[in-house]
Amino acid sequence: MIGKRGAGVTLSSLVLLAATVAGVPAAQAHDHTAMDCTGQENITYGPGLGLSSAGSSKVTVDGTYHCTDASGHGITAAYHTEGETGGSCLLLSWNRSQEILHYADGATTVVAYQAGPSVRVAGINTALLKGTVVGGRGKGAAAEKTIQTVPGSLPTDCVIGEGIRHTTALTRLSIHP
Repeated sequence: MIGKRGAGVTLSSLVLLAATVAGVPAAQAHDHTAMDCTGQENITYGPGLGLSSAGSSKVTVDGTYHCTDASGHGITAAYHTEGETGGSCLLLSWNRSQEILHYADGATTVVAYQAGPSVRVAGINTALLKGTVVGGRGKGAAAEKTIQTVPGSLPTDCVIGEGIRHTTALTRLSIHP
């Protein structure tokens, strides 16, 4: 049987524990939660992607994700990516980029991508990027992004002129601790 003193200590401990848990901001509570996002992005290449695989091209991406965490909580995130890609309009051979997500609740996530294979079939390029969350919500987690570009220009743009300079894509991002 617990005496009055034991009950008081237990009650005080529970109150202290509840106050500590309640004091954790929502952004910190979600730091290590798995997140799955889908979205659409606009991609710009400079110089444009042509048939030649010589050199690299700067890539700038702007888009919006609709994300859901493991508990089912949904949130929107606008994002901006800057990086480089090698290859041609037929096959993107590599990618180095950094993506910054700005969530509707004010939090951010920074993902660094280092590599990813790419395949083009019937004008649709599918790329798989693997990276790590290097800052903000989910820091230290693994990130995997699938990008499917939609042809935004004529197939001849790959061969003549400045190459493919702009396209849009459907994308999916998974962040897992």
